[in-house]
Amino acid sequence: MSNAPDQGRGLFIGLRKDQLGARLLMMLNSIRLAEDYATDFRINWFPRGAMAPKLDTPSDLFAAEFITRHFIDNADFEALDARTKPLWAFLKDRTPERLEAHLAGGGHVLLDEGFEIVEFPWEDAEALRGRFRGFIRRIGFHPGVARHMAAIEAAMAAQGGRTIAYHIRRGDILNEEPWTHKEWPAKIEPDELYSAYLEKNADAGALVFSDQPESIARFTAAHPKVARIDDLVDLSGCKPVQRDFLELFAMSRASEIVAPPISAFSRAAARLSGQERKCFHEVMSVPEREAAYERLLARFQAGIGGFITPSEAAHVYVKLARRLQETGRDEAAWEIGEAILRAGADNAFMPLMQAICGIYLNRWEEARAHVAAALAHPHQWQENYITALAVEAHIRGALGQRHRARRAFLRAFWQKPMLPDVTVIGTFMIKRRRLRPGAVLPFDRDTVLMLPIRYQQTNILVQQARILRRRASDLSTIAIEWPDFAIDGKVARLLGSPRELLALRDRIEAAPGFAPGTLPDSFCALLDARAGQLDAALARNSEARTAQPGEPLIAKRQAEILMLRGDHAGALREMEACRAMAPDHAFWHYLTGCIHLAAGDPQGARAAMARASAMDDSTAELHAHLADMCREAGDEAAAAAALERAADIAPNQQRYAKRRARLMRNSA
Repeated sequence: MSNAPDQGRGLFIGLRKDQLGARLLMMLNSIRLAEDYATDFRINWFPRGAMAPKLDTPSDLFAAEFITRHFIDNADFEALDARTKPLWAFLKDRTPERLEAHLAGGGHVLLDEGFEIVEFPWEDAEALRGRFRGFIRRIGFHPGVARHMAAIEAAMAAQGGRTIAYHIRRGDILNEEPWTHKEWPAKIEPDELYSAYLEKNADAGALVFSDQPESIARFTAAHPKVARIDDLVDLSGCKPVQRDFLELFAMSRASEIVAPPISAFSRAAARLSGQERKCFHEVMSVPEREAAYERLLARFQAGIGGFITPSEAAHVYVKLARRLQETGRDEAAWEIGEAILRAGADNAFMPLMQAICGIYLNRWEEARAHVAAALAHPHQWQENYITALAVEAHIRGALGQRHRARRAFLRAFWQKPMLPDVTVIGTFMIKRRRLRPGAVLPFDRDTVLMLPIRYQQTNILVQQARILRRRASDLSTIAIEWPDFAIDGKVARLLGSPRELLALRDRIEAAPGFAPGTLPDSFCALLDARAGQLDAALARNSEARTAQPGEPLIAKRQAEILMLRGDHAGALREMEACRAMAPDHAFWHYLTGCIHLAAGDPQGARAAMARASAMDDSTAELHAHLADMCREAGDEAAAAAALERAADIAPNQQRYAKRRARLMRNSA
């Protein structure tokens, strides 16, 4: 039955592809937003590409009438694409005016990211948090699930006193692809922390929840007073998804929830209860946590058999290794990592972790072997593959292999220019002159070094202080210089925000040593152009061009500004001058091709881009752009060859191989 909305007021549409907790959070947020913005909500419960097959039958959880009223199928959801904007498009607004206008005009808002509580700048998060406890009453549950919920509430009330729920996250992280091949330090906590907090609160009741039965068995054996949900209610007749939800509901009825920092399951339980779940860094002192980690170290040193599987050992090792490295015990971290690998751990992140540990110990050849294994692992996660390329660049630079170091780094950089590991290692290479402006990458070193950024603490595998003694630099300037080559969507977002581009310009102008007529001044002109201020950009860069007539990068920017203004002949003259100053730069030829294309000369464009392609071995998108031109010209063989080169440069990016396969099928 179709449940597509009519052309009236727009709706909030929730969509998640992962596990139950995240989907319930999405639903609660959708309910809240619909209530506050005078509209309704729809849930795309099982979108295409969803990764939790046991959730594919919503009737296991929800009442038929609730599904009929609020769920939307994939076909109806996809038909709304032109009228739908993502939630993040409104999160930087200072007032609700744009959101209200979008909804009033029949536009929908999609919630598909990992929000705990959606909060707009004009809203009060504290006031919102207290309301979430009541939203569960707005969800229509399957009658059997509703009966068990009532039984759980009665059983928890009968216990009386303070009860602490402990959530030990394991499950798919240990056992299922692709999750097991990514490190999750914010989702995995060692048993020793749970035990320490339990002993600290011996007077409270305790319930343990885990998606890994062995974890529950191990914890209850070590602490006989700890209860399980089966000690409260009989769930023997429940389907797995029903049991999962009822465990989440039981957790929400506890006085206190202790859980890892990132867990949608326990976050959803906390939202259902109207309380905040607690993490160990909030409820235990530093000495208490350090003592627990020393006990964890002792468990590792007693043997990997002390863990459920080598995979669990690998994931818990991620938590311990960094602490050991920060306290000068790199050798201990290395030995534990080697023992985990010998025990048969096949987690794709493990050889990468060992390569990084090898860097800290100056074990360069062993580190090189480990990073090669990380890059060869068939299940390596996209971001970790990119980090591994950057780590390979660092290792090869230390081994004196400068060309291979540059190529490895650039293969990483063009995939995610703003990934913290790429930023830190790239800054190191630029400062050590292992990456210089030249044929493989014409860039503006002066501007890069003018833009220090804050210490990188999140989303990073290498430790910045072990690589760089000073702050890293903002490498986004290189991606802004050559925006066609960045695969990462963050660069496109940045380029689509004139406000952010002009804020970057203001930072450069305020930097010590900034002066007119220099490369940084010329880059500011390029930022003006990217922000749409073409007249100001041309005037400014023309002055820099006069001041430094022998600087090819300023000539390149002049060409680009002229191209944006529609002066293709002038732009080509600037590129001729640019190539005369530096004839072997692939990117000069590529930009020349772009100007020919803008001028309506596809043959000239293709010839220039083909020259660029022959010179380049590290920029996948350059070859992909050439492939597009060849395909449009009807030369499918040349297009396939260009896509093959792109796939060789970025084998972890399946887009190129898929495009080539599609092209070959169509031509056949």
